Amino acid sequence: MRFRRLPIALHALVILGICASVVAQTEESLPPQQAQDDSRYTPEVQTSSGFALDLQSNATHDDNILHNDANRQSNYIFQEGAFLNVWKARPGWNVELKYQPTILLYQTATAFNALDQGFTVDGNYRVRPNLKFRWNESVHYTTGGLESAPNEHFSLPTGPSPGTLNSTLITPLIRQLANQSELDVIYDISRRSLFEVSGSYAFLKFPGATSSAPELFTTQNGTGRFGYQYRLKRYFTLGFQYSFQTFHYGLPGRDNTHDMFLTTLWQMGPHVFLSIFGGPSFSITGQPLTILLANASASGNILATGAARKWSPGAGGSLTLRSDQTVWRLTVQRLIADGGGLLTTVVNTYEGAELRHRLAYGWDLVLAASNARSVPLQEVLGRGALDTQSGDVALEHSLFENLNMHFEYDFFRQRANQHAPFAADVDDNRYTVGILYRIRGHKLTGRPTSPQSD
Repeated sequence: MRFRRLPIALHALVILGICASVVAQTEESLPPQQAQDDSRYTPEVQTSSGFALDLQSNATHDDNILHNDANRQSNYIFQEGAFLNVWKARPGWNVELKYQPTILLYQTATAFNALDQGFTVDGNYRVRPNLKFRWNESVHYTTGGLESAPNEHFSLPTGPSPGTLNSTLITPLIRQLANQSELDVIYDISRRSLFEVSGSYAFLKFPGATSSAPELFTTQNGTGRFGYQYRLKRYFTLGFQYSFQTFHYGLPGRDNTHDMFLTTLWQMGPHVFLSIFGGPSFSITGQPLTILLANASASGNILATGAARKWSPGAGGSLTLRSDQTVWRLTVQRLIADGGGLLTTVVNTYEGAELRHRLAYGWDLVLAASNARSVPLQEVLGRGALDTQSGDVALEHSLFENLNMHFEYDFFRQRANQHAPFAADVDDNRYTVGILYRIRGHKLTGRPTSPQSD
């Protein structure tokens, strides 16, 4: 009799488990959220549709315009720029376009006068209630320098995530063309879980070399990625992500990397986000390199070949806090990335922090600092390494409703050993004063809403 009742008890447990799962999924229907990457306060929300335009006129004194301590030149740079942001949101889709042109005029070194441009488009389209496409396209044509930006658009130069270019290194003064494209497909398996597949392609090119900037590494990076996320609680999500990256530097052969990370996203409050990832990375490097001995006593080209297979840990985390008076962001990570034109594939370690705070009497303050170290995976003629630090202080003061004064100080430092062929030691100080005129709050249609989270 006891054995006959066992199947009945087993069926009851199965039914109870299914019911508990259904109840757990229906009681919490909010999707996981991600922290925004700008420096806006919480009241600085966008409407469901509109545009904003910032016009800037700056004067900058740079004591090392060539980014090379061995050939220091100082100059005044006059920047005339704009930042245009247009966005549109609907229940099934949204799109946002950003365009930033900047004219750089040097007082005496007029040969470096240039027009820098940056363009970015982001979009989401929900094909079905549980199927969404997300895409991103960005193109930047610059001279390797960092233009001054309004405080709310200040972006911490975070370390490179898989599929993005390494922006933590300081290159010589040379024209650069950078492009990043990404397409994500997100499938909601249930109210608590989702599956994501994405592909991205990025390249960094240097259209012309000068006497102060030799030919650098043209970089191409292709990435394929898939991941799974499951929301244990309303604001706590666990996941798994696998990514495959291939790096190419204009020479035969490629460097390949496999990353397998466990991920955690915790929305600790309405505007407090903590994300953590970690796991192993496996790299196969072995493409031949033609090395120009720029920093060594010898001269000429050397063809170096070799193959290496290497396991290394990858990990990182970020904490973002926002309020109506303060924005605070902290990022630390260790990842495999490209060498930013100065090196081939590297292990990049990065730490960065930013604080934006609204002061009394119409003043607004931004403080930021970062530290990065890039070490090549492939040891050619020794162990090359680049250590980079930066610090930023920016103050804005409101003169009238749409007119602000902007003051900024930027410091950049980079140290390269003798095995980094294209890099030089850099100590660069920049002092900027400017006027910012804002045209914003204009709606195309719609009513004010909070920015959509992906």
